[in-house]
Amino acid sequence: MTKAGFIKMFRRGALLLLVVTVLAVFAAPVSASKQNTNWRIKIKSAAVVSGPRVTLGDIAEFYGELPEQTKADLSAVELWNAPARNRKPVRVNRNKLRVILQHYLGELIRNCIIPSTLTMQSGGKVMSQEELKKAVVKVLTPHTAVMGGDSKFRDFKLPPYLFFNDSMDSLRVKLPQSLKPGNNSFRMEVVSIDGQVLRRLAGNVFVDLWKPVPCPVRPLNRKEMVTPDLITWKSKNMAHLGDRVWDGKGGPWRIKIPVGTGQPIMFSAIEPAPVIARGDKVTLMFRSKHLKLTVPVEALEDAGVGQSITVRNLQSKRKVAATVVNAQTVQVK
Repeated sequence: MTKAGFIKMFRRGALLLLVVTVLAVFAAPVSASKQNTNWRIKIKSAAVVSGPRVTLGDIAEFYGELPEQTKADLSAVELWNAPARNRKPVRVNRNKLRVILQHYLGELIRNCIIPSTLTMQSGGKVMSQEELKKAVVKVLTPHTAVMGGDSKFRDFKLPPYLFFNDSMDSLRVKLPQSLKPGNNSFRMEVVSIDGQVLRRLAGNVFVDLWKPVPCPVRPLNRKEMVTPDLITWKSKNMAHLGDRVWDGKGGPWRIKIPVGTGQPIMFSAIEPAPVIARGDKVTLMFRSKHLKLTVPVEALEDAGVGQSITVRNLQSKRKVAATVVNAQTVQVK
């Protein structure tokens, strides 16, 4: 027997002894179906290999009641040659993984959780999707203070993992515009230690923002004045309201479109309350650079300050379009 053959046989013998030992420790004599249920070997979806051979420890995470020495022994099991350095990550599908793990682990394969695909790279580092989420949340969270209210991030659109060619490379998250309720796009950059941008990726996140907004305590009908006693404040998700919801400021206002009890009052549902009502007698003022005239007129419609209104000259009966200045005065130029 050659020296290489002897070493191979020795390694397989040592692994067989390890398998037997683990099974002896965890086998339950009462029922074969209940064997080895208190620990698992979870194969990663993405992993980085540091040595010339891929070991189980490179691609797996151990969960449950496994002795530390057993974890160490299993971690050291060599599986196949590592991919070449400075090359694109290599993928191995579930079927191939299962065959290889079955060969080396035997009955322990029943305790393995195997992903649909394992992607590997030699050297560098990898960030999982969960780690990418945490990095994004860390950058975006301070921006929520400007919006106020209670915010929550959800529906991330991120790659399942991100490989870095060098372990010293870092991730930079940039927000191209102000954070807002609803969908937000951001950029991720892989940056070298000297600040050079090596790679750019796009991401997206949905921001829920709960803030108190004015809502009627009872149904409000068209042309009804909006007064403080008719309003209560309820927490609503601004992601679905945006800047369309009334902020409770300004006025006086009246209802333009009926609003139900507890519903947010939108800007589209209110209008400035008229300071001049149809039939009111007011003064029409004409002002130019060298002339100022005033005549009594009758309002033919409701209007608020700054709004256009049609009035009728009480003397000539002529109709004129004017702008409301206050409750007593309209103006034409």
